Amino acid sequence: MTLFSTNYVSNRNCAIESINGKTSFTLIYVKLKDSKWNDGEPNTKNNLDFLERTISSQGDSIEWYRVYEDEFVIILDTREASKIIKEITLNEEMLVQSLFVKNRQLPALHYLRKVSNRSEKTGTIQNTVLKDGLDIKEFSTVFQPILHKNNHLSFEALMRWNSKDLGVITPNVFIPILDREGLLVNLTKKIINEAVAILNEYKQIDYITVNLTASLVKDIAWLLEHLESIGLNENRRIAFELTEDSLANIEVRNNLKQIRERGHLLFIDDFGTGYSNFHYLATFNFDGVKLDRVFMGDQSNKKVIVLLSKFIKALDLKFIIEGVERFDQFSFLLETKYDAIQGYYISQPLKQTELGDFITQMNFGSLKKI
Repeated sequence: MTLFSTNYVSNRNCAIESINGKTSFTLIYVKLKDSKWNDGEPNTKNNLDFLERTISSQGDSIEWYRVYEDEFVIILDTREASKIIKEITLNEEMLVQSLFVKNRQLPALHYLRKVSNRSEKTGTIQNTVLKDGLDIKEFSTVFQPILHKNNHLSFEALMRWNSKDLGVITPNVFIPILDREGLLVNLTKKIINEAVAILNEYKQIDYITVNLTASLVKDIAWLLEHLESIGLNENRRIAFELTEDSLANIEVRNNLKQIRERGHLLFIDDFGTGYSNFHYLATFNFDGVKLDRVFMGDQSNKKVIVLLSKFIKALDLKFIIEGVERFDQFSFLLETKYDAIQGYYISQPLKQTELGDFITQMNFGSLKKI
């Protein structure tokens, strides 16, 4: 459904009515960077044509509404979201934010405001970064436990940003911005250094995973050089997670091969939300997949998870399930051939200073058994 009406109030009302009729969905908020709008101006027309082509190519089930002269709201099923977000984000003239909603409890206007505020903050962050640069001291790392079935313990390293000017900024907002500006290399080196220090201190940790974006693996000379310099004896203990958009071409495949030949584990992150996951499993040599948290939101996904687990294990890959927040979610995994789980059911992300106490609890058997 396409609404290019200049009656933006009517468009917003249509979007609100649509959202109020749904329980689980994704909102994509698109704002064009050039605020001097004129539909007859060539650049504006090209951007409108690009947006219409991109959305129309995905079929008729996607709704989109022009809610202001330079702002659009796209409403679609979450399973269809990752590809269209990726394609729209490739257009540097557009600011894109998304919001995944499951089991909607609040009125539609709440979600529209939330995703709109994210878009406004994106512009503020981008302007601040370009004007003042990036203070790496404002970034910290937390570590979320991954508990294996044999009760071995691993962690995922997660980046946090508390800006003195902008306050706390969530990763889903700042990572795409810093990635586009080429500012993630030094931050990723910082995370790797912190992970190595932890691994050297706690020998009982199997591995720590570090996330890599598409831009970080297009040219990995920086990464290979840094990995050589850190002096870790067991390369397997530094693992890497990559989403589908990182796996775009043959050059990337060769780069990932070099990483894996060093002995590092490789995982596909957010598995199950894209369009070509099974192709990637056949094309690339991975050690495992991490099932996206979206599957944990609905009991009806139980059969899907069980079938996916059998398929993944038949390929001799590790199967990690993310987003396990509660016991009732964990309990319907009992028929699943998983290797590990991650989520608040085990623990929230921990500061480096909290790891010692958590590992002590594990050693004394006071952690939840899976």
